[in-house]
Amino acid sequence: MSVLLLIVLAFNLNFSETLDLVRIDISHRDQIKELDRLGIVINQVSEDHVVAEIEPQMYPLVKGRGYTILLLQENISDVYLRNSRSTVARSVYLTYEQIRDSMVTLATNYGICHLETLGVSHNSRLLLAMKISDNADIDESEPALYFEGNIHGNEKIAWGVNFCMLSYLAANYPSDTLVQRLVDTREIWIAPLVNPDGYVNNSRHNGRGVDLNRNWGWMWGNEYACGSDFLSENEAWKFMEHFWRHPFVTYASYHSGTKYISEPWSYTTYLQPPEQNLIQHLSQGYASFTGYPHGQGSIGMYPINGCTKDYDYGCGGEIGWSVEVCYIKTPPPESIDVIFDRDRPAMLWLMHKVGQGIHGQITDSLTGEPLHALIIVDTSHWHSYSCPVNGDFHRFYLPGTYDVSVLCPGYDPKTITNVVVPANTPDSSVYLDIELNPNTNLPIYATRMIGSRYVSTYSNMTYPVWALGTHDGQAYRLDVNKWIVLAFDFPIRNGTGDDMVVYRSSGSGTAIVQVSNDWRGSWQTVGTAGSAMSEFDIASAGFDSVMYVRLQAQSQFMLDAVEAVQIIPGIEESDQVQVTDVNMYIWPTVFSPTSSLNILNPGTRPIHAAVYNSLGQEIETILLQPGKSVFDASHFAAGIYFIRTQGSKLAHTFIMLR
Repeated sequence: MSVLLLIVLAFNLNFSETLDLVRIDISHRDQIKELDRLGIVINQVSEDHVVAEIEPQMYPLVKGRGYTILLLQENISDVYLRNSRSTVARSVYLTYEQIRDSMVTLATNYGICHLETLGVSHNSRLLLAMKISDNADIDESEPALYFEGNIHGNEKIAWGVNFCMLSYLAANYPSDTLVQRLVDTREIWIAPLVNPDGYVNNSRHNGRGVDLNRNWGWMWGNEYACGSDFLSENEAWKFMEHFWRHPFVTYASYHSGTKYISEPWSYTTYLQPPEQNLIQHLSQGYASFTGYPHGQGSIGMYPINGCTKDYDYGCGGEIGWSVEVCYIKTPPPESIDVIFDRDRPAMLWLMHKVGQGIHGQITDSLTGEPLHALIIVDTSHWHSYSCPVNGDFHRFYLPGTYDVSVLCPGYDPKTITNVVVPANTPDSSVYLDIELNPNTNLPIYATRMIGSRYVSTYSNMTYPVWALGTHDGQAYRLDVNKWIVLAFDFPIRNGTGDDMVVYRSSGSGTAIVQVSNDWRGSWQTVGTAGSAMSEFDIASAGFDSVMYVRLQAQSQFMLDAVEAVQIIPGIEESDQVQVTDVNMYIWPTVFSPTSSLNILNPGTRPIHAAVYNSLGQEIETILLQPGKSVFDASHFAAGIYFIRTQGSKLAHTFIMLR
């Protein structure tokens, strides 16, 4: 800890909570959830009682419901505050400003550190994540993992564990061969301070009073302080978008208040995660170093909706945990090094394990362009993703033989059979180069689940991600008034007639269908799905293209899939392409940086055009004067691009080769 400490300055905290530490007796486990939803913070769970934190004014309410309360520590919040202000010779809880400046110093002085600012908190404090790798400024095709701390701001020891790991890797990289190997072959992301406002305020919640570990989009809602909507808080949605940009193999969010490795799922006690054997293998490995008990969060602790580990595993296939490291949320500062020394070998072990399993890269067979695809392994049929930048993917798997399937909209699906993860090799890994063939005759489909409303877990045994991909009979049950938000990697474009189809696998339910180009809305309704195949024209809502679809059930609706027409003009054989209803000609359609794209405007007036990449993102605008123009596209990466004139629904295609 002392390697990079700054001089400790006096500081003032905007202290906003007063909580007592108490024991509350219970007669059955359902009462834990009742207490949690009243706003009581549950720390430790036993068969006949919980240790919790409670606001003094809530005593009458809780006692009035028949609970017995034993005071353990009056104003435990003040204990945490005093501990956070204490100093010892080697350890101290840094201020927010010191943390911010120390991370800048790390990134400046150590070449293995790359600092990203993801955004700002509600109170305009920086949201920072550090990448540690040998080529830290480059997104390499290496397995990645992610550690975070202080999603609950008063659990300051969680910051300490993560910040100490940053310092440890930076200081030991020149001399420690294990650290060198891990940093050289992995991408290690660490965000020590997810909730800077809560850290400053010595509060569990963020600057808007929201519990950030109830605000995420997997089964969101029905929780105390969960926010006005899923991912409503800056601190949640900025990190969520970071996760989509950088898929991880494993994820660990550090907490305090008890000692426990909490596994998915936390939202239900009725379902085990699809890859429970892998999750427990890694949990057992971590526990072998720390001695922490482990198990499914909803069973070993208590059920919650909208937590980070459920979102990361449910939506991204990233095996995740909440790791509780201390019974005291902010212990005295001399505990920082002690707890870090206990968890450090387990954290390094996790860094090693992300290299084990199935790795590879997904590319377009024609252009070599990397593809953002879904990766599904046969044993669990659970999904993960390739990186949108490099097309590389990494999945932890134990030695054995597997079938690996790859899905990407606009491409023929592919399955590689008999993939062997070897035993007794340094990383026990196998690497696959997978090329997908473009197929413009196939529909596009939803590839990501952004958010879903909570379900009745005792009766609904389906998963929201079953609505991804093409219709296959495996459906997500949308119960009455429940909703789901789905994302498309390729835009749904308006064409002739209907543009998209909602498939219902069974039953007679109905659901309102809405579209948007922002996953947070606003949403425009295109109609109601009420049959096995319900077709919709996005132009009815005033859209030329959309990227997100939201469905809300009016009655129980078995959502199989949402598919759309793939509007991509075919590649012509001739050297010159003419589209009769668009006043523009382009040639050639396939070229390299050494040649140029010719565009002919046969009219007498200038026309405006825009260039889009294969994700439908506008990357450049062009003003075409009458006659022939030469467009320099040499700065474009290899891939498929489209040019569309203003007001046109059709696009001209060209392919850049390198």
